[in-house]
Amino acid sequence: MAKFIGKKEIIVMISAVILTTAGIKASDSFFNSADKAITPDGKCPVYMVHVVSASGDFCIDQYEASPGDDCSYQNPGGQNETRINLDFGKCQPVSKPNRVPWRYISQDQAVLACAKAGKRLPTNEEWFAAALGTPDKINSWTNDDCQVNNNWEEQPGAGGSGINCRSAAGAFDMVGNVWEWVSGAVNNGKFEGQELPEAGFIDSTGGNSLPALTNKQSPNENYYYDYFFIKHNGVRGMARGGYWDNKSDAGQYSVYVVSPPSGVGQGTGFRCVK
Repeated sequence: MAKFIGKKEIIVMISAVILTTAGIKASDSFFNSADKAITPDGKCPVYMVHVVSASGDFCIDQYEASPGDDCSYQNPGGQNETRINLDFGKCQPVSKPNRVPWRYISQDQAVLACAKAGKRLPTNEEWFAAALGTPDKINSWTNDDCQVNNNWEEQPGAGGSGINCRSAAGAFDMVGNVWEWVSGAVNNGKFEGQELPEAGFIDSTGGNSLPALTNKQSPNENYYYDYFFIKHNGVRGMARGGYWDNKSDAGQYSVYVVSPPSGVGQGTGFRCVK
């Protein structure tokens, strides 16, 4: 015999539907709130930019990394201060405008710093893809351009100081200000089995966005007079872009393969990808 549904059961069912709907709306509200931390294109976290790449799209920090507000040293003056920052659990690198880049950090430490932020160092190919379109001038630099000739008020300057120093993807300061660590290391002049050329002006690049040919005497205008720095002995980390006093040697093609992965310098920083 069929059982008829009474008024109480109907009230309970209606209440359940209302609560479920409210729950869905609350969930939607939560996720919409989280979406507010997404850039306008909806693809990357705030202060990261979306880069289209044949090997897979990714997000990269819009500005060179700097120590977050929870870090003990906001502008580390040596590797020990960087280590103290990294030893503190809440200290993470951030990508924000108007902040001085984090320097005196080794490639090994930059790997750890990015990991603490849930990110990683970019590969050569990723870094290069993100840098494309950055104005790579060979002279007449102003304070609106990329800083490669001490042409900002401070060295290094705060992220985004040169309003013209922006890549096609929207990343600032990929050229100049500070060198930026990328992942991977060169062992006795070879990277992933590829023999890298001698130091010199870049004449062509390979499939991994590293120099394939160089010229010691004549700069190549097609590569914006950019220069390849390398030591062929031992294990060397890789940094890209140039720093505030490299002049025309700095640029989107420029690579620095001189310091070991544990080495630090006043002109070398980093940014992360996700």
